[in-house]
Amino acid sequence: MPRDVMLHIDERLNTDTQNHLIALLAERFGITTDIHNSTKPHLLFFSTHPEHAPPHLILAAVRELGYHAEIVDL
Repeated sequence: MPRDVMLHIDERLNTDTQNHLIALLAERFGITTDIHNSTKPHLLFFSTHPEHAPPHLILAAVRELGYHAEIVDL
């Protein structure tokens, strides 16, 4: 069953960077590219299947890309 995840990124992301990051995560983990838009550019909301892509692995991948991020449990 899909689970909604909120990712808090310390850095400000412009739209292009945000879309690129989501595309990379979708390719690697199969998260939905249909993110819930936020008025805050440092927050990403998306759905994932925890059995295929646990949030802690997504967080590790984002950090590997050089971002400082946290998962906010909904």
